[in-house]
Amino acid sequence: MRNIIRLGITLMMVCFIAAGSLAATYSLTKERIALQKMEEQFKAYMELLPGITSAKDFKERKDLYPKFKKEYKDLDKVFEGYVEGERVGFIAQKIPKGYKGPIKLAVGITVNGKASGIAVIEHSETPGLGAKIEEASFQKQFKGKSLSDPLEVGEDIDAISGATTSSKAVTNAVKEALELCEKIK
Repeated sequence: MRNIIRLGITLMMVCFIAAGSLAATYSLTKERIALQKMEEQFKAYMELLPGITSAKDFKERKDLYPKFKKEYKDLDKVFEGYVEGERVGFIAQKIPKGYKGPIKLAVGITVNGKASGIAVIEHSETPGLGAKIEEASFQKQFKGKSLSDPLEVGEDIDAISGATTSSKAVTNAVKEALELCEKIK
């Protein structure tokens, strides 16, 4: 009986030390991880709007959220991009629901209302199927699209085989981002 109690106390101490170590590691790295994620996001944004070379060239439009949040429920953020003080486009970040969960997606839109591209920031779609939304072959279909295009899966957008839900989620997000940016121009 004494042996069982001693082993139980030892196991409890090991668990306590392990949990404390994990908590300390998390608290020490939490800010650095968040900063690194933010840098990766802005790097993706810069690729979507040609000419922008720094995260400082983006201005977040927080004033738009109350106005458009009801209409565009999956709207996350909107940024204006500037080159030498002149607005060159927008980044609309949306979080539509994919097959397995939310898809964090950035849509670049030029001042003339055309999609300059998309970037998938985060997702939990099925590897080998829905995860193909990250592939250039799927993403390039959106470049140059505007509101005058159908932007419909099966019409001008080819769905990913076996991942129609993911394809439709991205396509609808791009369409809504174009609509939103047309309203705020």
